[in-house]
Amino acid sequence: MKKIGLIFNFLILLSTLNGFTIYRDSLDNGLIILSSEAHKIPMVEVRLIVKAGSFYDPSGKEGLANLTVRMLLRGTETRSGDEFLEEIEYRGANINANVYEDYAEIAARSLSKDLETILGLLAECVQKPSFKVEEFSRLQRQVHSQIVSQLDDPFYAGEVAFRKLLFSDYPLNHEPSGFDSTVNQIDITDVKNFFTSYYAPNNAFIVIVGDFNSDSMKMMVEKYFSPWVKREVPEVSLRIPELNGKKGKLIKRDISQSYIFFGFYGPDNRAVDWIPARMMNYVLGGSGLTSRLATEIREKRGLAYSVFSYFNRFCHGGYFIAGVQTKNESANEAVELIIKEISRIRKDITEEELNRAKRFYTGNFPLNFDTYREMANFVTRVEIEGLGLDYAERYERLINKVKIEDIKAAAEKYMKLDNFCLVIVGNIDESSISIEGLDWVK
Repeated sequence: MKKIGLIFNFLILLSTLNGFTIYRDSLDNGLIILSSEAHKIPMVEVRLIVKAGSFYDPSGKEGLANLTVRMLLRGTETRSGDEFLEEIEYRGANINANVYEDYAEIAARSLSKDLETILGLLAECVQKPSFKVEEFSRLQRQVHSQIVSQLDDPFYAGEVAFRKLLFSDYPLNHEPSGFDSTVNQIDITDVKNFFTSYYAPNNAFIVIVGDFNSDSMKMMVEKYFSPWVKREVPEVSLRIPELNGKKGKLIKRDISQSYIFFGFYGPDNRAVDWIPARMMNYVLGGSGLTSRLATEIREKRGLAYSVFSYFNRFCHGGYFIAGVQTKNESANEAVELIIKEISRIRKDITEEELNRAKRFYTGNFPLNFDTYREMANFVTRVEIEGLGLDYAERYERLINKVKIEDIKAAAEKYMKLDNFCLVIVGNIDESSISIEGLDWVK
């Protein structure tokens, strides 16, 4: 057996914040290890991350990435899915599989003494999955049923329609679970091919946070993951389609409220102006009842209880949504107010609003490190989003250096009122919305 120092190619101090130190290592096969040793309680959080999220779903097979990662917990070459879960439950641990736009994840939590067992099980999942047809059929039915059930929720149905309208055929056009119309088009061969294409150590990283000894942990990772064979991973290079004009879609529902989704393309993970854009959104609609949208639509006019705005950003794109839940007869006025406030923030923001946003983001940042789970999530985000090895140390400076001009520039760049998408779920007609130049899509 090689000495551990030869197996791990490099060790980089990632960041130190209030005693939270993260180290970055790698195995010869390309698997990256991000770890942070802490000893508050005798627990560990483990994340095995593979860059095989829903963005990589083939057209017509949306939902494939989700089915693939969830199949990994449904049996291996040496144990059935039930036996796998019994091993987890016996130790009082838990494990689950999730998929996001950028990556798939197997997340586990256990007592410190069971770290080696957990690592062994994770390695078994990604190196020796069984992909049994009967297990796949059960999972497929379950996922399809969940999607159909979720579509009864106007919020979910509205965002699904918004993403499809905004991105058209670009792979960010769907929720990670896929469409109800595509999940049943996937078969076990698709799952096997997707797994073979993307599940490789050189396309993955592992995050370990909690109560462990670093030297022992490294030996365990080497023991279980060094046999994982490196392979070439397909590259995906696509351009986001141009957003031209004002597009609208109405989803008729026999309900008393209209659910409104209004938005644009937004920054991706690499956008250098992400922090000013985020602070702009905090002022506009992201700060709850104190935001401009809530003040104008909810407090002053009483048109809505639910008012919000947010960015979702990914490795290959992003989007912005401002949303309102209001009475059907107030839908047009609510849309006009959203447009008015977006237009205003492109030109006007006060020093007090800027300072309030700065206080919020610097004050809440330490909450990323309250628990092992939050620490593991933070480390995952740093790696996926390419935030930089010293992000935690730089964060407060990045926030505090933002100026009013930076926020206006971000609003000008992303809030383009000549090119937007509007989705309304409610019991109204297209004629109820009086936006000049709006092209309704059937």
